[in-house]
Amino acid sequence: MLTKNQAEILNLFRKNVLLKINILQLTKKLGKSYQRVYESVKKLEKRNILKIDKLGNTNLTSLLLSRESILYLSLLDEQEAIKANLPNFNKILEIKEISQYLILVTGSYAKAKQTKASDLDLVIVIPNNEKAIEIQKLVENLTLTFYPKVHLYVFNNKDILEMLLERKENYGKEIFKNHTILKNAYIYYEILKEAIKNGFSG
Repeated sequence: MLTKNQAEILNLFRKNVLLKINILQLTKKLGKSYQRVYESVKKLEKRNILKIDKLGNTNLTSLLLSRESILYLSLLDEQEAIKANLPNFNKILEIKEISQYLILVTGSYAKAKQTKASDLDLVIVIPNNEKAIEIQKLVENLTLTFYPKVHLYVFNNKDILEMLLERKENYGKEIFKNHTILKNAYIYYEILKEAIKNGFSG
């Protein structure tokens, strides 16, 4: 388990996965003592959750997308989704046909800027060997009576990866910038890890 301080530090990196920051800057962002932040960062480094790289005279801390960090990031994401009180949250998670897929919300509901006229932008990411059109039809039928209206997007893993690696702005990059993950967050981080490995920088 993580301590409260460690969870707060990791949550900062969860919200900005590409963040590189020194301890003093972290201290200011978190409003905590230097010693407390330093000790927490060192413990997270020891657990392969964060890494510290020397750049000139500065040590920069960044997120290490390891098995351990992805486990805790996923937990924090799904805790956030519960607190977000999204419409039809439980009904969506009860759709057994999509229970093994990455499920997330983007758009105004992810930004908490929705209005009465807002649709719920629901994204489902499925394995590369499955057909998006079949899942699209199935989930559209199952959510037909939901309010607010569900605006559904279904992608394969490789679709998200390819969009992240494109130079131009696209929906994959919008997902990266603005999302609330409902289920199976680890899939998101595995795709992101692969994208970063191949040059993705935001």
